[in-house]
Amino acid sequence: MRLTMLCTRDGVDAAKAWAQSTLHIYRQSLENPAHFAFQSDWKARFEQSMRELAAFIGQGTLNTDGDHS
Repeated sequence: MRLTMLCTRDGVDAAKAWAQSTLHIYRQSLENPAHFAFQSDWKARFEQSMRELAAFIGQGTLNTDGDHS
């Protein structure tokens, strides 16, 4: 949903830049035991979001079948 809005508002390149930045932040969060993303109940959510962001970055277009929050 968020990527759809960003693509519409700012264009695909800007959405990909945001996705890359967010993916980097999420990776750092999962490496930090003090961050809530490291906790088991949150870890799966972060990992799923990371897969979706990476897929979006890699494909270059928005897959409207998925929920890209």
